[in-house]
Amino acid sequence: MSINRDKFGAMLFLCLALIYGYYVGDIPLLFGDEDAPFNARTLPNAIAWVMGVVSFAQLVLPANREAGSLLAAFRGMKWKPVIMLAALMIFYGLTIRYLGFLISTTIFLMGGFAVLGERRIKVLIGAAVPVVFVFWFLLSQLMGIYLAPGDIFEMLG
Repeated sequence: MSINRDKFGAMLFLCLALIYGYYVGDIPLLFGDEDAPFNARTLPNAIAWVMGVVSFAQLVLPANREAGSLLAAFRGMKWKPVIMLAALMIFYGLTIRYLGFLISTTIFLMGGFAVLGERRIKVLIGAAVPVVFVFWFLLSQLMGIYLAPGDIFEMLG
């Protein structure tokens, strides 16, 4: 079996599934939930199993295009958008506490859309802002999850 980018990705996801599945056991359960059919470990366990089965199938089934070598498998890939999206994720993680959910998520989505090729500012705002406000409404108003406004608003007011 030669390694191409699909096989390499499948190996990475299989390792991720195994590690994730191992640490699912560390999720604390509420008293009395140990024998419940649905508890805090149910969905993470299902995600680990599905990810493991799919990545194992991807790994053992024949690929459409065998590359021959690992370097040939990664030749021609566009790494700049990947690195920029990873930087945006790091930026989002660092700013959500200070800017709050609404502002940092809007910046993250607009930046992500821009990295993926959208350049019209009206489309960027029109796509990001409604999504952010719908998710904010679902999380905070319907589900009752508290989303802190951000340290910047606490400093201002």
